Amino acid sequence: MGLLVAATAAGALFLNPGPTPEKALALNEEGIGPLLLGRGFEQAERRAFQTAPDTAFSGVGCAGLDEIRYDGWLGEHPVGVMAMADEGRIREVEAMLYSPTQAQDRQACVALRDRFAAPFVDRFGPYSASWQAAKPVSEELMARTGPVVVVARWFSMGRSCYISAHYGVLEGGSVRLGDSLSAMNNKI
Repeated sequence: MGLLVAATAAGALFLNPGPTPEKALALNEEGIGPLLLGRGFEQAERRAFQTAPDTAFSGVGCAGLDEIRYDGWLGEHPVGVMAMADEGRIREVEAMLYSPTQAQDRQACVALRDRFAAPFVDRFGPYSASWQAAKPVSEELMARTGPVVVVARWFSMGRSCYISAHYGVLEGGSVRLGDSLSAMNNKI
């Protein structure tokens, strides 16, 4: 009897190997992996913990919104993937490059953005628009591919270069990009 139970359990593991990291970072029109625009927060949270159990986290995040996040690799880059929800629904999905975060100059920061964006460009096509927004201490260099806005935030003083990709910003706003999107309307 014990051998039958062990064989059945082994068969169940073989038939259902569980989620894979590729699913956690699968790119589609609505988001990344289980973090999809419009999906209910609780369903996305449950799926994120199933898909990335070692790194998934949820709680109150930016601007007091519900947030889900987990880590992984997008192409050759270590990333954090995050979804922000309002009124129980995901409104924005963001992938943030963890490393590198330094660049020699503005052009190197844009080149890093474009290398990071390669999986998005492969999936959605070449950039259809690009624009920039000057901030008091940084310059935001943005480009659009399909439903995604890819951003390089260049801080010349410290040669810092923060890279991210955003879903949901084309529908009227962003928790993180704020008024930087207003320049987009003049470019598209």
